[in-house]
Parts: sequence; structure tokens; C-alpha cells
Amino acid sequence: MPLLVRKINKAKWVKTDIASGVPVCADAITNCLKTTNNTLSVWEIDDISKIDEAALAIVGSHTSLDTIDLVAVDEAFIKEEGICIEEIAGLTAIDELKNSHRDLSDLNYKDLGLISSQVVSAITNDKVYRYTKGALKKLLNTAIIKNMVKKEDLPSSIQLKL
Repeated sequence: MPLLVRKINKAKWVKTDIASGVPVCADAITNCLKTTNNTLSVWEIDDISKIDEAALAIVGSHTSLDTIDLVAVDEAFIKEEGICIEEIAGLTAIDELKNSHRDLSDLNYKDLGLISSQVVSAITNDKVYRYTKGALKKLLNTAIIKNMVKKEDLPSSIQLKL
């Protein structure tokens, strides 16, 4: 069952008691589900055992190493709701993961509400995957050892921290 992974700021989502049905703060949606041209960037994985791949792809697109939180949404749910999923090569230093990138496109208010509800469900069911700076360093160093990425292809700000 393929999953679509998105980086979020968990702290923004839990400012209210979402587990009790209190509406999500607007900042969570506008910051974590920020769209460009009505499109939201996600990374596809085959199943949750591949969450490290999504984390690696995401950190491979960053210029700094900071703790991140990831949520995974069922791709079948997104398709059933009629949300368009486009295969678009991702912007990441990890070449072999570029093709796991997807864009959720032609999004509207209703679609963001559906995606938001899936994020809330992940959070309330303890399905948020936290990667500390140390864990991200380990992922990147392992990727370098496996020749998935060359250290010099990473931003200098990240190279200095490895």
C-alpha cells in the first residue's frame, strides 16, 4: 500500500486539542500544507518500512540539518478523493530517490481539508516519524557510504555537519 510522505511541524498541529475534535489552527495548515500553484510536494514510499527513504529524499533537498517530523498519508485515500497525483522528479541530492517525488496538483480548499484530516489522523494515532539532527546525519552518512550521494553534492552547510 503506497504512502505519500510530507514534512510537517508537529508543534503547530498540536497547539489545540485536535484529538478531541478541536479544529486545527490555521497556521498548521498554511505553514505545513503550503502550496505553490495549487500543488503540494510529497514523496511516495511503498510502505512505512521505507520511511527512511522519504526522510533522506527530504533532507537531500534542504540546506541545513534540523529535526523534522514526517507523516504518511495513504495514497489510495488521496486517489479515492479525486486528488490528482503527478509523478514529477523531486529536487533532492539523492539521485535514486528523485523519481519517488509526487505533486498533489490542482488542489482547492476542500482538498486541503481532506489532506489536513489525514495529517490529524496520523498525529492522533502516533504515526508521526521524528528525525533528529543526529538521525539525519546518520542517514546521510550511510547514503554517502552506499554511493547514493557524494558528500560534495550536498550543500556546504550540511557537509560541515557530517
